[in-house]
Amino acid sequence: MGKIYFVFLFTFFISCQDHKSVTNTESASFMDIFGFFKEDKIKIDSTLILSYNDTILKAFYKKNNYEVAWDSKENRNLVLNELTQSYQDGLEPNDYYVQYLQRYETKYDSLTEPELITYDIQLTRSVQKFINHLNKGKVNPYEIYDDWDLGKKTIDASVVLQECFDQNNFTEIFEKQKPQLKMYQQLKLALKKLNEFPDTTVEQIDLREKFNPNTSSKSIITIKRKLIYWGDLKRKDSALTKLYDKETQTAVKKFQKRHGLRPDGVIGRGTIEALNYSRDQRIEQVVVNMERLRWLPNNLGNHYILVNLPDYYLTVFKDNDSILSHKVVIGKDSRKTPLLSSKLTNIVLNPNWTVPPTILAEDVFPEAVRSRSAFSRRGLHILDSKNREVSASKWKLSDAKRYKYVQNPSKNNSLGFMKINFNNKYAVYLHDTNHRNYFKYDYRALSSGCVRVENPLDLAEYLLNDSENWSIEKINELTKDAKKLQTKTINMTEDIYVHFTYNTSWMENDQLQFRDDIYCLDADLYSKLRY
Repeated sequence: MGKIYFVFLFTFFISCQDHKSVTNTESASFMDIFGFFKEDKIKIDSTLILSYNDTILKAFYKKNNYEVAWDSKENRNLVLNELTQSYQDGLEPNDYYVQYLQRYETKYDSLTEPELITYDIQLTRSVQKFINHLNKGKVNPYEIYDDWDLGKKTIDASVVLQECFDQNNFTEIFEKQKPQLKMYQQLKLALKKLNEFPDTTVEQIDLREKFNPNTSSKSIITIKRKLIYWGDLKRKDSALTKLYDKETQTAVKKFQKRHGLRPDGVIGRGTIEALNYSRDQRIEQVVVNMERLRWLPNNLGNHYILVNLPDYYLTVFKDNDSILSHKVVIGKDSRKTPLLSSKLTNIVLNPNWTVPPTILAEDVFPEAVRSRSAFSRRGLHILDSKNREVSASKWKLSDAKRYKYVQNPSKNNSLGFMKINFNNKYAVYLHDTNHRNYFKYDYRALSSGCVRVENPLDLAEYLLNDSENWSIEKINELTKDAKKLQTKTINMTEDIYVHFTYNTSWMENDQLQFRDDIYCLDADLYSKLRY
């Protein structure tokens, strides 16, 4: 009877396979129930996985019972395409062994079991690496910079990859790993746009030259070619002339504005340096800035201040809209402003200034050794550990570190009439200044590390606008009487974040924007990205 039953079932199964009215779902259901001809997945020896000494890889395969994961041709093709197109995000396809993987894929149907396992493991490792790079960047900033505090990002690529399989949605989940910032999408467009520019070379312009409107020089022809190449000057059918004419002047001003230069139409060193950049150099610049955006926190906050150091500007954002902006002065190259993320704690009106150690050691003490009058010239009071004032005449360099050095509130105070505090390990802050003439300069890397803000009381009014008690009138009232300045600390009642960033390129109104690499960080980072 058992044999007859088996023959019946076998005959029934074969007839179902041949009968056109039986659907694939019905066939699969039958096979699942009876277990006939169901192909088992290839097993991977766990010791092989352990030999890679990769905890993320181990976690993924352990979750999947040490079976091959990439038996779906659709999934393989999808992720291979993502890895191949990774250059669109400024990443390097070779980092994911794309050519090696594609060689396996082309002969997939003829691979032996060991080869299938090798391919499966390498594809998993490449995709996990890709997920990590998308989310937190290829380079770890904490390994190359000592002035970086934007918060360490963590991600479990094993969990993310499993989510891709479980939801059968690789593309959307990959996209979520990228910075969800408008600037990132703009840079991606910028990279695409730059790659579409012709790969041509235009001769360099001598940096010693300078051109005013209506002058003539053979270099003007080269300048016009460069302006035409970048789209700032419309191409003419007629031959280019040596005259620096009005049309070219308009194009130069447009070019200067896109590069953060004073748009005065005078072609000086800064403009010529920017004109001498090649397409490939600009591509490299965009690539490193995409990497920096991957280092930023995933969420900048709903309400935040963004200080872009190379642009010398502070911008306040709320609900994804820019609310206001201010010029800033940042740290000079020898005293760089650090990159950081934090949250505002309080605003101080008429602040005291306690001189930080670096300025004491490099500026104040050397002056004081030459003349004790350096303290009075700077308006500094020397205080001991009990806040008792010490006479400058009794000051000695050997005892210098025992004291603190303070400027009382005044119009000559280095912090001006306001400072904005936020927790950070570098003891920097936003503040007013007694050198307000600096804001008229194009190059504003002139401070000792903190960020000086133009029209700071307007910023203070905005940040405190949730309280009617702190109108601009009241703020001005507290700061106008130079003889009766009293320090007032106002705690923040709203969560407002602050981010110091370093972006030398972006897109604005569909126009490529570039800024001077003031701290000379771009080239070194690019070399590490392509290492």
